[in-house]
Amino acid sequence: MPWLETDPMTERERFILEAEGGLFSFSELCRRHGISRKTGYKWLERYELEGPDGLADRSHRPHSCPHATHPQVLEAAFTLRRHRPRWGAGKILGHLGTLHPEWSLPAPQTLHKHFLRQGLVKKRRRSRRRPHPGRPTAPFDAPNSVWSADFKGQFKTRDGIYCYPLTVQDGFSRFLLACQGLPGTTYAGARAVFTRLFQEFGLPERIGPTTAHPSPPWP
Repeated sequence: MPWLETDPMTERERFILEAEGGLFSFSELCRRHGISRKTGYKWLERYELEGPDGLADRSHRPHSCPHATHPQVLEAAFTLRRHRPRWGAGKILGHLGTLHPEWSLPAPQTLHKHFLRQGLVKKRRRSRRRPHPGRPTAPFDAPNSVWSADFKGQFKTRDGIYCYPLTVQDGFSRFLLACQGLPGTTYAGARAVFTRLFQEFGLPERIGPTTAHPSPPWP
């Protein structure tokens, strides 16, 4: 590695002192410090021009960017966005291209980032991922922990009367506790079915609508 990562300034100062001492040739001195001759000459030149301050790290940010958007273009886009807040970056660029065909315009994504920095657009809130509607809301970890109950639609019998089948299932064993055809979805009809089931199988911990069941605990 070129310099010790613990204290590069100390290593550069030591390099300058040893270079001025003349105990080693310049090539050997660079090898001892693990740097190239080009890097060694760079630090010598900075030290001669600026003294010890020249050995400090400098920003690697480029002085200019040939692909940067011209300030005139950005100002026109910002003004247009303030007057037309519903216009997106693509539409604004299309309008500016028509008004000023000689301008070099950025990509819509680039202009949108400038709008974000200026607070001209709001960041989209990430939509909350919703679980599958059939996902069970409670674990089926034992018999009678959860019963699933629901009316499975309706149909006409041969005599023209509607039948409403009420199904009740144990979530753990998937045992069908009841499938009773009722003349309607009234409380009185459903109560009679559940009263019989409670007397026969006991009370469950919870009753919910029919959901997609997980795989059984056995292979």
